[in-house]
Amino acid sequence: MPDYSSFDLKDKIAVVTGASQGIGRAIALGLAQAGAHLVLAKYPGPRMEEIQQLQQEIEALGRQAHIVITDVNKVTDCRALVDQTIARFGRIDILVNNASWTGTGDALDVTEEEYDKTFDATVKSIFFASQAAGRVMLAQGKGRIINIGSNFGEIAFKKRAVYAAAKAAVHHMAKALSLEWAHQGVLVNTVAPCITETESRKNILERPGYKEWATQEMIPRGRWNQPEDLIGAVLFLSSDFADMIVGHTLMVDGGWTIH
Repeated sequence: MPDYSSFDLKDKIAVVTGASQGIGRAIALGLAQAGAHLVLAKYPGPRMEEIQQLQQEIEALGRQAHIVITDVNKVTDCRALVDQTIARFGRIDILVNNASWTGTGDALDVTEEEYDKTFDATVKSIFFASQAAGRVMLAQGKGRIINIGSNFGEIAFKKRAVYAAAKAAVHHMAKALSLEWAHQGVLVNTVAPCITETESRKNILERPGYKEWATQEMIPRGRWNQPEDLIGAVLFLSSDFADMIVGHTLMVDGGWTIH
């Protein structure tokens, strides 16, 4: 892992939702490498060994890591996540809203259940987690909230109508919240990746011809994201180096959106 200590997040308290795998896992490790202690939000259910392994890796770096079982679809759980963070560490400096959910398919086939599930996990969860953390951060006079958006929140894409709309809402939410909170030291920004090689995306990445299309036609950089590609952007926006970056969407998409 690269040396992220120059971001100077020593002893900051960071909360990451959806931390057990993929982008959330990489970001949590990066924050720990930069000096932060972590609260790891894990969706209720199986695969606890993944989040426990992450906890051990963070603790091996000399940081503290606390697991909180959290269903981000529930407002009470979002508030409890922040409450448990305060009970454990006394403050919250950084919130990374990473957890999300999406289906893929024709707009004509989307069900009400799929629509609600996408917006609950992607928009509602981010708003109420940010609201809960914002109350604490405003009282502190400082805080950083980083939402994980998507390049599809900026451009249209077939078979992702609901997801794209939800991510566009996430991008705009950062601007709206910043208008209310930035003058009190709480900055809200968005990091927007292109498709990222995670377990949940393998079914797309392995489709015949997808790699050639994505890397040769859509992404000037010539490759798609690895989870680790998101770390630098999140650490930067979490740090004092980004003190005048407010309501911004930072694209980490290899150039997809410059077409």
